[in-house]
Amino acid sequence: MTTKSAYTDQEWEALLNTPVLAGSYIIVSDISVTAMPREMKGLFNAIMAQDAPAGAQELVAALVADLVKRSEQKENLEQIPLEDNQDPRPAMLESLNQSLSVLDEKGDPGERAAFSRWLVNVAQATAEAGREGGFLGIGAVRVSEQEQAALAELEQAFGLVSD
Repeated sequence: MTTKSAYTDQEWEALLNTPVLAGSYIIVSDISVTAMPREMKGLFNAIMAQDAPAGAQELVAALVADLVKRSEQKENLEQIPLEDNQDPRPAMLESLNQSLSVLDEKGDPGERAAFSRWLVNVAQATAEAGREGGFLGIGAVRVSEQEQAALAELEQAFGLVSD
């Protein structure tokens, strides 16, 4: 399993962004003002839980430790530049896949798949943290159809499901 020392500063920065991007991908797939605060909290809690598959535990632990350190120092992560009114999801997927490609080169066999599975788990926890739809909570769902589709898109993009 790889740790921070295996990556350049630029590669590490890109990997640091991946859990936040994966959760944010879900949030922007079905934006709900009422669900967003709970989903952001769910994203944070999922990252902090570090519940990673065996093949990515050391990498996830190193990433989370660095994210905590940056948070304590009030450092922001790099953001994806977007045009006004542009759907951010294609740029987010491209950034995620570029970031993950370094694991193919420097990671141990299976590390990319294990790390990608962790990212999908983070995204799933984000989706499940808030309820969408309904009126005054009646008829709301834990994971909306748009979020389910976004989760499937992430799994497909990460190569975790066959075509």
